[in-house]
Amino acid sequence: MMAFVRRLALLCVLSPVVACSAPSVREQTVSTELASLEPLKKVYSGVLMGFDVRGDTTLLASLDLQGYIGTDDDTDAAMRRAVAEGWRRTWLQAHPNAHATLHVRFIDFTGRTIAEKTTNV
Repeated sequence: MMAFVRRLALLCVLSPVVACSAPSVREQTVSTELASLEPLKKVYSGVLMGFDVRGDTTLLASLDLQGYIGTDDDTDAAMRRAVAEGWRRTWLQAHPNAHATLHVRFIDFTGRTIAEKTTNV
């Protein structure tokens, strides 16, 4: 009986560790999507700081507001297009044959929306 109790206790201790060790399919998908957008941070260094996925169809692109204000309008527009198109392309790869309205919100460090771009897939 004592051996059973020890095994049960060991199982209770190890099961959360085993369950948490493998990322879910959604976590893997989001990681892949974010990794595909990483090169844009180098292209727009000093302006584009990072990305986060909210829900399945919203991408948050974090901006350094000082860098964003300091760039010209053409560069800002090109960055917004590049991020939206990159998000669209990577989303389609991760969700083949799916349809959705994708949203990209460009936010500052406090989470305030600076710009938005929407596209249908």
